[in-house]
Amino acid sequence: MSFESTHDVRVVLVREKYFSLRPKPLERWLWKQGVAPSAERVFWLHWEEGQKAGTWCSEIPLRRVAAECCLDVSTVTRAYQQLAGLGLLRRQDPGRDPRNPFHQATAITEVRVPRDLVCELDRHPNRRRAARDGIVKAANPPPIPEPAEAPAAPIRPRIPWREALGRVRAWEEKMTASELTAFKEAQRTHSGAMTFGDDTALTPEDRAGVLDWLSQLAVRPACGGGPRDSTSRPTQVASGPRSPSLFDIARSKRELERLVGTAGAPELLRQIFWAIEKGALSRFTPAHAINIAIKKVREGQWTRPHRMPPNWVIPLRGEALHEQCRIA
Repeated sequence: MSFESTHDVRVVLVREKYFSLRPKPLERWLWKQGVAPSAERVFWLHWEEGQKAGTWCSEIPLRRVAAECCLDVSTVTRAYQQLAGLGLLRRQDPGRDPRNPFHQATAITEVRVPRDLVCELDRHPNRRRAARDGIVKAANPPPIPEPAEAPAAPIRPRIPWREALGRVRAWEEKMTASELTAFKEAQRTHSGAMTFGDDTALTPEDRAGVLDWLSQLAVRPACGGGPRDSTSRPTQVASGPRSPSLFDIARSKRELERLVGTAGAPELLRQIFWAIEKGALSRFTPAHAINIAIKKVREGQWTRPHRMPPNWVIPLRGEALHEQCRIA
């Protein structure tokens, strides 16, 4: 029967129903390790949920995992032990629910890729670019060709860092005091250009190398923007999602409970996340900001952030489900 037929139930399943995509290298690695089929079900369930969340972390109660995978609770527990032993899962218990001391919050599960699979990943074939981009090319019509323009200047190859640092030191030795100040300010602000004095000792080749070096620093992908001059304010928001992952929340809560106890941990946790979302720690990545805050709490230097609303709550992707302590 033709694949274009809409009366074939197989065509309906492929076109209209949900289905999962599993990376072949990871799936074959699971087969080689002899992972139990029940453990594979549990792993792929957390893989799909973590991929949907965008953080590769999921928060699913134990009974719901058993129901989704059609397994017993004891079988799911053994599957977690096997997967954790192979380095495929990492689970973090956030502790008891402060609103109900007889219950505990659902454990946060992070899916991981084993180190030996990462080492041999380059040996696995990649998908063809036409296969990956075919859907996008079919959906988007080809753009209208623009008038021909003059060819752009050739891009200079990037200088290796070890060799570049040696050249930078040689340039700094030849620079005057004003040129050295301008050179360091251009590197700090990623402006991409600087001016040279009339009495400069730099040769034309040296000046071209200095400008090329500054232009390379001005287009760093991690800066999250274009070149900046000395008058522009540094970007306060780091690249990537601002909200910490559920695994970071659980790790921070556990560390705070160890430092200040269970009574003061929730308020400190709220203050730290407000500082990450709106306060002074917003210029750092969430993981870096959490380490800074935990260090200040450990050293007794943490203070309540200014302008923090009294009723501010930590934004979560969804309300955490709870399960009985006896299950875990």
